[in-house]
Amino acid sequence: MSSSTPWHKPGQWLVNPAYWDPEVLAERAGMPTEAHVIDCTLTEGDDCVGHQLNWNTRLELMRRLDAVGVGEITLPSHTMKEDERDLARAYRRLGCKTPLAAKGPAVPVPLSGDWRGPLKQQIDLGAETVCPIYHWSYDDTITDFAGAVSKQMIVDAVSEATAFTKSQGVRVVPWIGDTMRTRVDSIVTFARAIAGAGADGVYLVDSRGNSNPLASRSVVRRVKAAIGTCDVYIQHHNDLGCATANSLAAVEGGANWIDATVIGIGDRGGTCALEEIAAVLEVYGVHTGIRLDALYDLANFAREAFGVTLAPWKPLVGENWNREEGLGHLSGATVSEASIGIAPEVLGRRFESGIGAKILFGRERSSATTSEPLFLKKLIAEWGLRVDEAGWQTILRRARAAVATSYTRHYLTIDEFRAICESVATA
Repeated sequence: MSSSTPWHKPGQWLVNPAYWDPEVLAERAGMPTEAHVIDCTLTEGDDCVGHQLNWNTRLELMRRLDAVGVGEITLPSHTMKEDERDLARAYRRLGCKTPLAAKGPAVPVPLSGDWRGPLKQQIDLGAETVCPIYHWSYDDTITDFAGAVSKQMIVDAVSEATAFTKSQGVRVVPWIGDTMRTRVDSIVTFARAIAGAGADGVYLVDSRGNSNPLASRSVVRRVKAAIGTCDVYIQHHNDLGCATANSLAAVEGGANWIDATVIGIGDRGGTCALEEIAAVLEVYGVHTGIRLDALYDLANFAREAFGVTLAPWKPLVGENWNREEGLGHLSGATVSEASIGIAPEVLGRRFESGIGAKILFGRERSSATTSEPLFLKKLIAEWGLRVDEAGWQTILRRARAAVATSYTRHYLTIDEFRAICESVATA
């Protein structure tokens, strides 16, 4: 198949041809061809109960994120200010170039007290981007600002605070409260005011993880239409398991900055996973600048640094993601064919064909009429080995024992199985 066919890139990916159906292309009108990732692993890791980083692992994570090609890196937001400042300095002494972002502070609406003071402290951290968090009460949100705080009061407050922050010589991307629990007309009104005050971007936030793809795309599309060339940042939490899908839908709607974390770590159910959204967008034809082949090592570092375990089937970075018993779904001319969506080699991994209990003890997918391990007999024939019935039973006994005593793995590689076969085969 030609490499120019958009849904198939030999050795790299194979996806649903409907991506390019006219109806789908019409729905994607306005979708950017490039999108950036603002990595929030440091802040979200602090929010993950029982799993925080120390000084050294924070700095090493920042170095690795710089190398992998994210667009911005957030500083940790639940540490002492001097720790954030010194971490930024240490990061730059390493020669890292990726811009830093400082989320916060919380700016009350309507403005009151010394609201400029905390903003100045945030700016003094030395990050290139500052993200003030404009907030109001949940009661104001659910009544659509029919109480003590009106929409006009919010417009006035966010306009003044945004203009002040921008006057300090930094990139400014304010958060709009709890976006996905706010009525869309109100979101658009506040976004327009923030953009009109000179902001570089508007941060839309699904902090409770209650959105879905259609809703996210609709909200982003309307906001983008209202703010023109101003950037749209989007954050999705994964409480309902939709964070990656919601983030993709947001890009379809025009978002060009995706909030993500390594292995999806974050508050409660986590957030959009960096490795997932980077791969999905690349396959979708949206360039991110992320080095896909470095994501597996990055995920392993984060797993160890945070002291967490990953489900073996975790997309892209789980232990079993690129592994099946037998050849499974790996059909095609060569092992490098991307018949499982995206080829493992693209992510710095390799497809592994394993032999475990399903093949050695049970019924294979390839036959519904026998419990004989036909796949194994086929391998022996392909290798040109001669094995009589007694030898076959010896092979099964040894292979089953090897699987039963592989306490951390519970399968054999093809090479390991071949060694067993060769030990009993006759010339």
